[in-house]
Amino acid sequence: MPVTFQTLTIFARAVEQQSFVKAARSLLIDPSAVSRAIGALEKDLGVVLFARSTRALKLTAEGARFHRDCIHILQRLTEATQRFRANSDMPYGQLRVGMAPGLRRRVLLQAVAPFRRRYPQIEIVLISVENRTEIGEKSVDVLVRARGVRQRGGARSEPQGLVVRKLFQSRYVVCGSSRYFEHAGKPLTPADLPQHPCIPHVSLDRDIVDEWRFARGDERQKFKFIPQLSIQGVDALCEAGLAGCGLIRVLAANVEDELRSGTLVPVLPNWECTGAPPMIAIYRKTRPMIPQVSVFVQHLADALGRHDVAASARSR
Repeated sequence: MPVTFQTLTIFARAVEQQSFVKAARSLLIDPSAVSRAIGALEKDLGVVLFARSTRALKLTAEGARFHRDCIHILQRLTEATQRFRANSDMPYGQLRVGMAPGLRRRVLLQAVAPFRRRYPQIEIVLISVENRTEIGEKSVDVLVRARGVRQRGGARSEPQGLVVRKLFQSRYVVCGSSRYFEHAGKPLTPADLPQHPCIPHVSLDRDIVDEWRFARGDERQKFKFIPQLSIQGVDALCEAGLAGCGLIRVLAANVEDELRSGTLVPVLPNWECTGAPPMIAIYRKTRPMIPQVSVFVQHLADALGRHDVAASARSR
């Protein structure tokens, strides 16, 4: 296969990170994609670039020479691109935005609409991302997702070489459809939840979040359940709640309209459902930052900031 800019970038990152796995994480791609790219590059060049071992990843003599040329090529291309972009008044080009479980499509699209009017020369491609391996395969520039949270709390670490930008921090709300409550009744305390079918959300990390935690003053309660129905994707989770399948736990920002109209009804108003993760944007660390990524992430932070719990408290 012909040598491409993407292949050179993968090779340079593998040298920089001294690991195919770490290079993949920093580029938001699957490790197998790095192995395939390096293997194809070696086949095309007719040389072995890395002396592979179980302990370390080291360049061969041919690999070191090629790396010097590779860095020079990438630097020249970056400089040429920067000069070209500097002559443009408005950012332009394609921007591939990954939509991962955590934020409802409708919420993101409501933010995209004014961005399109402001930056008509940027072509946005919205891509559904259901697991980590798809991020690299679909060449995502910006990934919008909920911050990964472990079952017992605490944020999951993100791969090195990436920028993580917080967009907003919403709160959890446990709710169900008014039709469901007509025949099932409402839980009054977390202790009543075992009497109801509760639907857990499946995260991007493939965790089935089947434990919900609550707080009221100094009192703490947790509810762990055996799910009969698990759903990945907030849109589908909300639809399950609206259809009367049971109780769902979602970020309030995702069901703002339904709560306002009464089609979804919150329960346990005297209890705080804790552990809600912040919504974040993840993108590669580049210098300078790609213009369309920069303006899009800033726009998202401004547009979605109204859902932030802290911002809402200050406005009251």
